[in-house]
Formats: sequence, structure tokens, C-alpha cells
Amino acid sequence: MDINQDIRRLGEDLKGRLAPDIVDFDLEYIDHSESILAFETLCDHIADYDVVITRDEYNQIIYIANKLNLELDDRYLYINPENVK
Repeated sequence: MDINQDIRRLGEDLKGRLAPDIVDFDLEYIDHSESILAFETLCDHIADYDVVITRDEYNQIIYIANKLNLELDDRYLYINPENVK
């Protein structure tokens, strides 16, 4: 599956917990060949708005980060649903 589709699917699945206009804004970067920016912004918004994600969604985030060769830094570790906030 295409990495952009993975990012879009993740964003669409979050629309019940994150405002649709925010998700749409984040995903719009994909249309401008900015997949990494779309993904990073989406993850930042998950953290900024204290969106509770499932373990499966977190696994998807780690999978996408690895596919994009991103360092697994605090941006991704912070939103781990197993972390106590």
C-alpha cells in the first residue's frame, strides 16, 4: 500500500476524535508532495489536542514513521497510548 494512503487512512480514522478541518488541513500537505510534513503535523495535532489513540493506531504511526525513515523521537513516543498522562 502507498504510504500516502496509510497517512490518509490514519487521519480519516481520527476524525471522530480530532476536528475534521484540522485533519483535512494536515492531509492537504500530501497533495503538495509533503508526506512527511502531513504525517508530522498530524502527530503533533494528536499530542496538542490530547487525542486518545488505540494501540493499533499507534502501531500504524510507528510503521509510517519507519517507512518514512523518521527518527522515533518524542513526537511519536509522547502519543503512545500506554504512556500515562
